[in-house]
Amino acid sequence: MSVLLEFLRFAHRAAVAQFTHVPPLQQLVKHTYQASVGSVALLTMLTVFAGLNLSVQSYATFERFGGQDFLGMFAGIGGVRELYPVMAAVVCGARIGANLAAALANMKISEQVEALEVMSIDPLRFLVAPRLWAVSIALPLLCGYADVIGIGASYVGAVYQLGLDGGTFFSQLKQFVHLPDLLVGVFKGLVFGWIVALIACFHGYRAAKRDGAEGVGVATNRAIVHGAVVCIVLNLVMSWALYG
Repeated sequence: MSVLLEFLRFAHRAAVAQFTHVPPLQQLVKHTYQASVGSVALLTMLTVFAGLNLSVQSYATFERFGGQDFLGMFAGIGGVRELYPVMAAVVCGARIGANLAAALANMKISEQVEALEVMSIDPLRFLVAPRLWAVSIALPLLCGYADVIGIGASYVGAVYQLGLDGGTFFSQLKQFVHLPDLLVGVFKGLVFGWIVALIACFHGYRAAKRDGAEGVGVATNRAIVHGAVVCIVLNLVMSWALYG
């Protein structure tokens, strides 16, 4: 309970630092680039296989009652609403969160944070706020990118592996998948990005000098695990709120 209260206090201070000051442009661009471009290769590879698997699994189910033509609808809605936002959050969030936690933990253990405080510089505004903004920008972009790659992979799997008609696939996609569905996925990416960055910064920021190098590993591990669990739970809550 004490850790939860500490996290809530940190979240409040970080939100105040983030939304009351404009982050330095150079820092914002640097962290956004690292979070977004640095995750593209990993996200592309995993999303391609996820899209192909979504086609194969849904085809096997729809084939039982002759509903193969609905594969485009299922692959589109299931992908853009649920699968690809969660995948971007968990996979890329784990990578991004690990980097954030490790960087801040190193700064805390090497007393760089204390040095900023001595110079009357707010560490949350200088170190945490730009990272929160950067990941909040990067993850929605990654979700949109994952939607395109995932749907393309599902199309390739459906048409070239399973022999479905490409026109029927896109017809189902156009009929059932609309802009609000895409915006839901992007909105989830925004929420997940902020939460992942906040959790990672919290664990990195609370590392103590006495923990040494082991403290960096502990902070990184906690950031990955807690970020993934919270994103999955939040996805369920948001899906209930939107579609329940």
